[in-house]
Amino acid sequence: MVKEGKGKVIFTSSIVGVTGFMNISPYASSKGAIESLAKCLNIEYKHKGISFHIFHPPLTRTKYLEPLPVPKKVMEAPEKVGIGLAKNINKKSFIICHSLWQIVEIMACYLFPIKMGKLMSMAAKISQETKA
Repeated sequence: MVKEGKGKVIFTSSIVGVTGFMNISPYASSKGAIESLAKCLNIEYKHKGISFHIFHPPLTRTKYLEPLPVPKKVMEAPEKVGIGLAKNINKKSFIICHSLWQIVEIMACYLFPIKMGKLMSMAAKISQETKA
């Protein structure tokens, strides 16, 4: 990419890398590190024509996320997320989401990370308690 003078690198992050979340500290901190890495590389390589971006998919109904204490109704269908990300992959914005609503949610989390992290954790806790 440096030789060609152009390129685009996309990392996959998670909103918990911005807000934090209960009981997943290793995962959340690794996503926070990806956020920081992408920002730094974007600054470092911009003059070489290489851009770095972050995919921010929503909670998606996958087997991997089944153990999370989150109601399935708040999770998106994998097909919808994949199609949305594919449609937006060529956008120039640093953060790439699958839908306009997801962008609004992400921006709220960047503006109010602690409040949103507490809110999401509280909602998950309530959901878990109502299942028990």
